[in-house]
Amino acid sequence: MSVATVRHTAAALLAVTLVAAPAQARHTDVDRTYEAGRGPIEVGVKVAGNTAPLFLASNRPDRWYLEARQGAKYEITVKNRTGRRVGFVLAVDGLNAIDGRLSASASHEPMYVLDPYASSTIKGWRKDLKNVSRFVFVDERRSYAERTGQGNGDLGWIRVTAFHEERPLYGGTIRWRESGRDDQPEARDESQAGDAKELEKDAPAPAAPEVGRRATNGMGAQGMSDAAPAPAREPLAESNPGTGWGPNQRDRVRTVEFQPRPVAAAQVILRYEYRPTLTALGILPWRESRDRTWERERGLYGFAQPPGR
Repeated sequence: MSVATVRHTAAALLAVTLVAAPAQARHTDVDRTYEAGRGPIEVGVKVAGNTAPLFLASNRPDRWYLEARQGAKYEITVKNRTGRRVGFVLAVDGLNAIDGRLSASASHEPMYVLDPYASSTIKGWRKDLKNVSRFVFVDERRSYAERTGQGNGDLGWIRVTAFHEERPLYGGTIRWRESGRDDQPEARDESQAGDAKELEKDAPAPAAPEVGRRATNGMGAQGMSDAAPAPAREPLAESNPGTGWGPNQRDRVRTVEFQPRPVAAAQVILRYEYRPTLTALGILPWRESRDRTWERERGLYGFAQPPGR
């Protein structure tokens, strides 16, 4: 090998290093999990029937990230990790999921109540004690918050705020109301027939969730039709996700007496974004979503590697 060739090879290696360095700088230490826990509660999310991974970045330890898929329905499961009843306020896009109003995640708001060590899956905006409109990922401009004139700075955020009971209920019998006969899958949406995962049947819950009687006042999220969301499509490069008013889902709850403490025990915060945004934030690895056309143009494949299969 001539001296000129060696110099040329060294320069080429240096060029690859200089080009690749900025991409490496975008990496963030990220833990992947399926349950986000804080204080007395643990939160998980299913998107289109599949448990969604949650990402916790070392530089953002106050929130978990998850990927939004446009047109996909999702649901939120909250588990009580304690031996006492716990109430929680669920705010989606800044709105209380029970009454559809702007939320401050405060103790005076409508909230769900969990018995000791129980869990409940919240599938949508509550319309009454028997029905919800499913949570569904849509572009921000089609979100429930924007369509009801309540757009705010929390679009793209899910906050689950837990409250201990002021006067804990000790002893006695925990009463469960079976809901299997009332939980019926929503009607098939032909506009989304191409996506089988989004039309899965929802298994009945083992027991009906409870809603604090003092806070509900018999009101639920209102003012929207049950028209099916637009068919799923690739999100625009500059678009941001929100949560829309999806199809009706039979989902029964009952009211109970619950006096929350005025100060929250803990809050689990989730932020959902489309994949390109998660990649730009360093939450998803650059190599998982890199532009193959750009790579082919620059020839950034490095040295020969054994085939994976």
